Amino acid sequence: MENDQKNKIYEEQFLLLAFISVVTFKIVMLPQYLVSSVANNSYLVVAFMVAIEIMMLTVVYGTVKNGSILEQDFPKWLKGVFAILILVSSVIKSTVRGSEGIAYIATSLYANVSWTFITLALILVGIYIAQKGAKVLARSAQIFFWIIAFACVFFIVFSNIKLDPLDLMPFKISGELAVACDKYLMWFGDFTPLLLVTVTKSKNHGKKRMAVWTLFAILGAFLLTVGVTILFICTFGEAGELVGNAFLNVSSLNKIFFMIGSADLPTVLSWLVMYTIKFSMIVYAMSTCAKFFFGDKFILSIISGVIIYCIICFGIGNLNTNYALDISWLRYVAFFIEFLVTIVAYIAMRVCQSKKEKQQNNIPSENITQQNLNQTDELQGEI
Repeated sequence: MENDQKNKIYEEQFLLLAFISVVTFKIVMLPQYLVSSVANNSYLVVAFMVAIEIMMLTVVYGTVKNGSILEQDFPKWLKGVFAILILVSSVIKSTVRGSEGIAYIATSLYANVSWTFITLALILVGIYIAQKGAKVLARSAQIFFWIIAFACVFFIVFSNIKLDPLDLMPFKISGELAVACDKYLMWFGDFTPLLLVTVTKSKNHGKKRMAVWTLFAILGAFLLTVGVTILFICTFGEAGELVGNAFLNVSSLNKIFFMIGSADLPTVLSWLVMYTIKFSMIVYAMSTCAKFFFGDKFILSIISGVIIYCIICFGIGNLNTNYALDISWLRYVAFFIEFLVTIVAYIAMRVCQSKKEKQQNNIPSENITQQNLNQTDELQGEI
């Protein structure tokens, strides 16, 4: 029961976590890689893949509003399969995607600080939040949301980027776009951790207000990911394949920068918040799946953190290795798991609901039949 309460979150918290899941890993190195593959049409790849991701998140919501997939009335063997698959996906995502964020912090925010120190700090936060559960994770996201909101407003107000539609030309639908979608699959499909929460209706938000928040979350995720890519293209053009850390480089071009110097602190802080929450979500998913087999033990969260730490620091260790893993066969494993688990879990949920409804409908009819038999017996007795 205590574990169930730890994993319950409200609808608006789910929307916020979904927003962070969609945005975080798509606004750092991905624009650079896409420009090197499809040049000025890279925003089309982002728009198409993010649209698919948002549609899949609606399926995730439809599933978890009835409970976490490890807490619903599924067969135990099916829950075990889900747990193993999500565990595998979480290991891949936390190490490969986590390494990219660590490389960003080590090179852009500090003067080549060792990965071991940054990873250790990140892992400790991830372990703590994973042990506390989805409720603490969602509340943390709500608290730090205002940093993200302030950074977006700050950038819009003080932006000094002049958009020219010609920078996005030539507009061309070709097979290269499909190749790019395939090559960079690792950056998309980040929603299995959200299958491990239970969404409940908020007492403070009515249907109309939730509809507004849902619209903001969907538009915000789509416009921010696609928007950063478009701004990156308009700013650097084809030279963007030589420019990493898109979010930092685009956000630094503001009016204040040209007056007093660098003023990118709000945007950097906002991304660090999103990255920490997203990374913690993956560690939470990894430890939750392990606990399904071995029980709710704190040591499992620590073991999950140690595994991630060793792979990142001693197995990957640099951005070149990270990129090689990103575009390797591992991308098919992670992407396949994300979609397979989500779709099968939704189908299983619908089947279980249908069985429950049939059982509930059969109970009254059985009662009526029993009553009729009793009445017949009474009449026969009188005769």
